[in-house]
Amino acid sequence: ISIGVQRELPKGIFAEFSYVSNLGRHLLRQPNINQIPFDINAANQALPSAQRATNLALYPYHGYNNITQYRSDSTSNYHSMQAYVNKRKGNIFFTAGYTYSKAFGDSSAQGDNPENYLDRHYNYGPLSFDRRQAFIATYVWSLPRLTTRNTIVRAALGAWQLNGVIRLQSGPYYSVTGNSSIGGRRADFVGGDIQVTGAALSINNWINRAAFANPPDNRFGNSPVGNVVGPGLQTYNLSVSKNFAIREKFTLRYQTDFFNAFNIANFTGLNTNLASAAFGTLPTAYPPRNIQMQLKLTF
Repeated sequence: ISIGVQRELPKGIFAEFSYVSNLGRHLLRQPNINQIPFDINAANQALPSAQRATNLALYPYHGYNNITQYRSDSTSNYHSMQAYVNKRKGNIFFTAGYTYSKAFGDSSAQGDNPENYLDRHYNYGPLSFDRRQAFIATYVWSLPRLTTRNTIVRAALGAWQLNGVIRLQSGPYYSVTGNSSIGGRRADFVGGDIQVTGAALSINNWINRAAFANPPDNRFGNSPVGNVVGPGLQTYNLSVSKNFAIREKFTLRYQTDFFNAFNIANFTGLNTNLASAAFGTLPTAYPPRNIQMQLKLTF
């Protein structure tokens, strides 16, 4: 479903507001159908180590490890409000788009291997690519040519062009996992604030550990899918360029590009495993500021 309203505004500006949604049905997933039942696994784990059977003897299909099966029974839904404006007239061109959306489902991709393959609703939640808010803008600003100034000033300072791309978006959704004596899976949510707040919030302390516990041996964890929101992303890329006419058939183009121009630290890779000493930390980051310069001769 897509419903939009478009309007031409003064000064060459075009605006559009839309509601966009879609439903996905019979989507592919790849569950492991050879999962050991909880009661059998827990009973075996309770035995003395010398008496425990191997996993190969406990699997429903004896003699096999994981058995991946293609199933076309996953579902998804997407709903969004979108705003878009652009300007294609004058010395400044720009486009800007803002989206507020929700993408939910029980499988994010064809290769997903859900924990509880017999209950799709247990795996229902924000999809891995869900970014609740996103803003993207591009612009081209042609600076004055300074035609009334002398030749040297006009050649050095006139007719420069400033280009840029701005990207701002909220963070991805993560699921907290834990360990038990029969293996790892989604953790239990025991209550309280999920995310650290106030001055205590940092890249080394993002999730409130006290709100989660390791799952028991006899069931799946009750922590919802995607109940932890990671940090957002903001990048500003700039480009400054100018064409210098050397002779009638020769043009020299100078350009400098600034990627992540303001050197903003965008952290990612949130550790959500309760068994890890690094739980709740963000160990990696997107690239820092990068500057490149180039000269191009056209003839």
